[in-house]
Amino acid sequence: MTDKAWRSVSVTTISNCFKSCGFSMSQEEASEEPLEPDMSLEADWNKLQNIEVQFDDYVTCDEGLATTGTLTDAEIIDMVNQDINEDNVDENDVDHTDPADFEPLISSKEARAAINTLRSFIEICDDIEDRVFSSLFELEKIIDKKSANCLNQNR
Repeated sequence: MTDKAWRSVSVTTISNCFKSCGFSMSQEEASEEPLEPDMSLEADWNKLQNIEVQFDDYVTCDEGLATTGTLTDAEIIDMVNQDINEDNVDENDVDHTDPADFEPLISSKEARAAINTLRSFIEICDDIEDRVFSSLFELEKIIDKKSANCLNQNR
């Protein structure tokens, strides 16, 4: 894990960290211009101060709203039966084909879990070369790229 974290850090990130800590030769000065007050916020604040509402009225304004409820046994049974009926309708619409025709789809999450399992195993082994960790890191980059592509296609 340490190897992956170290390889994920770019030169720019390290440089920016040093600059923000004051280790830079040329440090930019922040502008000291005073900010102008936002007049719309001030007007809104003044409107709020002129409203005469008692504290108790404010606190109890939503006292009568239902925030939870209790279902009866009959209502619960009806909900379950509706779900079962909807599932049956969906199953009737499915085209049943031979599952052997499909390759098993492995999600990005499953692929990452497999990489993490391999990494955990390799970390406890002796005399493992750095190139093995580099290879795992490259595989993770491929998984990340595939995940990003899938997310972009879904948008």
